[in-house]
Amino acid sequence: MITLQSTSITGCHECVATLTLPLALFLLLSETAVGGMATVAYLRFRGGLTQGFLKFIAVTYALFGALAFLVVWAGPPASYRSLFAINQVAAGALVFFQGLLLAALIVNAVLLWRRSDGAAAGWWLTLSASSLLLLTIAASLWPLAGSTLGGAAVAVVVLLSTAVLGAATTGMLLGHWYLVTPALTNRPLLRAIGILLVGLLLQALIFPLALAGLGHAAGSPAKALGLTPVLSILWALGSVLLPLVAAGLAFATCRLRSFMSTTGLLYLAMIALLPGQLLGLLLFFVVAAA
Repeated sequence: MITLQSTSITGCHECVATLTLPLALFLLLSETAVGGMATVAYLRFRGGLTQGFLKFIAVTYALFGALAFLVVWAGPPASYRSLFAINQVAAGALVFFQGLLLAALIVNAVLLWRRSDGAAAGWWLTLSASSLLLLTIAASLWPLAGSTLGGAAVAVVVLLSTAVLGAATTGMLLGHWYLVTPALTNRPLLRAIGILLVGLLLQALIFPLALAGLGHAAGSPAKALGLTPVLSILWALGSVLLPLVAAGLAFATCRLRSFMSTTGLLYLAMIALLPGQLLGLLLFFVVAAA
């Protein structure tokens, strides 16, 4: 639990980044699970995925969901009220909704492993629980913005972060699946990379605008990013530049059906993106607490 008063951390960006690390880790894991399942559901709807991959990915994202639940259970988000004006009611409900998502992920995995028809009910249950969790996350962070427009930007950032994390992780895992069954059509992998590229570009544009609309920020993206130059530079490298280059090259190699190269590039994109998104969340909280 957080015991420091907000007055004791004013101007101490390192303190805020350290104290909010559990919350940032929860959001990273939760958004990866939600975004991953949403990406897989879309690719499954468009066709081209094997039942074996669906079983594998369902278990994988259930593990992500379990890790997120353990993190949020150990550090309830409502306790961060001493750092910034988080919505305590919505934040307090995150433990419940993450638990609900975990239950839905487990049910979906069980149905996929026991039935051969794709278990549509399990997918709808998972997507419904995912939507509720994302809405609760957005509602928790909404008061950090200084206006309605700023709150909307925060909600969009949550959605984009979920999309890029889910697409990057799913693409990397799907790329490994092609190494086992190379005769599969490359269309699902191209779609996953396309989602990643679009999400990265939109996030690069909207995230600085969302920072500028937080709490006491001066309305300038440059000034908001300038509060912690180190975090800002690392976010730009990990969440924008490196994954964009890697994903762009991966799209080109995937079109040539060079799946080993594509998988390696997506692996590099994910390696950069995971810490980049985590640092972006810490930057978000530092600006919100300024």
